[in-house]
Amino acid sequence: FGIDPVNMFGFWEWVGGRYSVDSAIGLAVMCAVGRERFGELLAGFRVIDEHFRSVPLERNVPVLLGLLGVWNTSVLGAQSRVVLPYANDLVRFPAYLQQLAMESNGKSVRVDGSAVSYRTGEIFWGEPGTNGQHAFFQLLHQGTHLVPADFIGFGRSTDDLPTVGGSGSMHEVLMANMFAQAKVLAFGKSAAELRAEGVPEGLVAHKVMPGDRPSTTVLAPVLSPSSLGQLIALYEHQVFVEGVVWGIDSFDQWGVELGKEQASVLAPVLGGVGEPESGDASTDNLIR
Repeated sequence: FGIDPVNMFGFWEWVGGRYSVDSAIGLAVMCAVGRERFGELLAGFRVIDEHFRSVPLERNVPVLLGLLGVWNTSVLGAQSRVVLPYANDLVRFPAYLQQLAMESNGKSVRVDGSAVSYRTGEIFWGEPGTNGQHAFFQLLHQGTHLVPADFIGFGRSTDDLPTVGGSGSMHEVLMANMFAQAKVLAFGKSAAELRAEGVPEGLVAHKVMPGDRPSTTVLAPVLSPSSLGQLIALYEHQVFVEGVVWGIDSFDQWGVELGKEQASVLAPVLGGVGEPESGDASTDNLIR
């Protein structure tokens, strides 16, 4: 491209895209937020990196979260995990974690080439908490699927607003909702409690909340470049821990690579060069 190597940023081939935001690939982010803010993001990453490297296992947060992920997936049989940031600026954070976790640990073969005999990988999904409350929280509370939840909240808002009456804080209302949802998932509401409140007998069974639904709450003082860096690094190391326990390689993505290879073969055919000969009738008929 005619770019002077002096003006190029190096990028090692062993850095996967899903782990690259704090590398030279983050140049676009630095241009958008400024060098100082990007430095704060990197400092946040380092806080968790050093914690993960030096803190004993029994107090090591990424290790504990990774073990919880393995327990929920391989022992309790949970098939997915919902991420609920109570901050609209993190609206795309669950999608970010989808690639990080699912591309890393969506594997069925161990490092030594043998097939795993247990469930691996977590299906990540989610929405900002208040959106989710009116969309899928019903399933979390009373559905037949076990879905561990991650609540992410902040002590202060970067753009707080007063309540309608003007005497309160909308951020406090937001946090009250987060704490309430986590409480109900954990402790539910029994038939005895409902009857004591005078709920008609015909409604009791419908209003019982079983509780005992696993969730984790992550709290930070405020959403900032530093806390975002810590949050991303927390999940990065957690994903790594899960991969180690499962005995899989969290740093390859052969399923993705095969799809790219097949696309390069089919693209000329779609452009009119030759007839479909993909080797399977279903693909050939779709192309025709």
